[in-house]
Amino acid sequence: MKHIIIKSIVAIILFVGVGSCSEYNKVLKHGTNEAKKDSALVYYEQDKYLQTVTLLEDVIPYYKLTPSGENLYYVYCMANYKMGDYYLSGYYWKRFINQYPTSKHVEEATFHSALCAVNNSPEYHLDQTETLNALDELQIFIDIYPESSRMDTCNQIMDRLNGKLEKKQYENSKLYYKTEQYKAAVVAFEGTVEKYPNSIYKEEMLYLSVKSSYLLAINSIETKKLERLKATLKSYRTFVAAFPESDWITDVDDIKDKTEKEIKNISDAPRG
Repeated sequence: MKHIIIKSIVAIILFVGVGSCSEYNKVLKHGTNEAKKDSALVYYEQDKYLQTVTLLEDVIPYYKLTPSGENLYYVYCMANYKMGDYYLSGYYWKRFINQYPTSKHVEEATFHSALCAVNNSPEYHLDQTETLNALDELQIFIDIYPESSRMDTCNQIMDRLNGKLEKKQYENSKLYYKTEQYKAAVVAFEGTVEKYPNSIYKEEMLYLSVKSSYLLAINSIETKKLERLKATLKSYRTFVAAFPESDWITDVDDIKDKTEKEIKNISDAPRG
């Protein structure tokens, strides 16, 4: 008896699914513009966004200059957004803004256009052009709607995106250090700290900057060694001033002692 009930339920589900699909195909192929419009709105409420988009693509041109044209295009944009095609969705949101600049949905459209750019932002280790674009779009939204209720959300998203850029720059700086490109590492660490003075990676970057500076100095030709050793002491003082209680204090103190010894040796060496 139990198996019969289960089979019956499956049969009903399949019948409803087939019926729904059959009805959709019928409207798509033979329905009037009005039927397609009405069906598209029903499918949208049912979260069937592919059907919504497909039907609206057929009828939107016919309703563009009618009172319902704005709402249809808004639904079309939102359906594309909810389908997750953010490049295409971003394009349609911008078209919506251009076509209906006085719409009550313009603020929302501008926000969703920015969110499309945010969703296109890749992982931190990849090229961050899309992340920069997302930050630009969010800033545009903030500039246009400074009193928007979405302001906190925008700021939170921007913090997250900037954190991604910060991490990429931090990792790139560490890569120079790991590959023994100490001159590039020093420049990169200093540049990253200057750009992100409150970075969560600041302590480590200043520490590695001291190490990079020292390793660069002792491996330099004689004419550049003294100058670079002095630069190492400067990096040391910067680190100690910022993080006097750091777990790396012993290491940097050791580097300072070695550096001062190297400077003394150079100063005491006979000049030819």
